[in-house]
Amino acid sequence: MSPDKPITVEIYKQTYQLGASEGRDAEYIQRAAAYLDEKMQQAAAEVGNRAPLDIAILAALNIAEEVLSAREQKDSLLDQADAHIDSFTQLLSDADTPEDPPPSSKRF
Repeated sequence: MSPDKPITVEIYKQTYQLGASEGRDAEYIQRAAAYLDEKMQQAAAEVGNRAPLDIAILAALNIAEEVLSAREQKDSLLDQADAHIDSFTQLLSDADTPEDPPPSSKRF
């Protein structure tokens, strides 16, 4: 998308003209704006008649909580994956090590 053409979005009853950055097309920006608008509408429904800045702060806090929770979940999944990889590596390592025959058995 050309950086010359702004993208029009509506967030909490306000219209904004946003420029696209590299790697962010118009659809992506519109989805992000719609998500923020949804979060602001939810925050407004929870606290009632407040200033738009208050609503924006509450919405930002809710989004930050989601991000932190997602990061914790991702870290937990990565830790689990690392543990599985270590376990598989140990199993493979054990399988590659020849076992000594029992002392009473003959090799030939």
